[in-house]
Amino acid sequence: MDRASILGDAIDYLKELLQRINDLHNELESTPPGSLLTPSSTSFQPLTPTLPTLPCRVKEELYPGTLPSPKNQAAKVEVRVREGRAVNIHMFCTRRPGLLLSTMRALDNLGLDVQQAVISCFNGFALDVFKAEV
Repeated sequence: MDRASILGDAIDYLKELLQRINDLHNELESTPPGSLLTPSSTSFQPLTPTLPTLPCRVKEELYPGTLPSPKNQAAKVEVRVREGRAVNIHMFCTRRPGLLLSTMRALDNLGLDVQQAVISCFNGFALDVFKAEV
């Protein structure tokens, strides 16, 4: 298999994962609140504050109404092959719990060794992998 076909497969797999995430998110939104199980004492709770508890003042002061909301936007994935075996990846989508972990696992399963990445959750989820090698 050549690099281009591996990269193409990686892109297709990431798109498939993002579609599965979107489907699960839509399923959760359509589920009536009373039908969800109550969380047990061993359930996972994030250590960082969730979106409703964070102040929105900074976003409104810096960019009043200029930032698009990623709420219902389709995920965007851009992949660029650099010299040698290096790859750059940019992914932007709606922020969801567990998204970073599942994305990093998917990249690892594809044989990509992520060496440098920047993750941002401001007005959505963005992952920029500046250097990954096949």
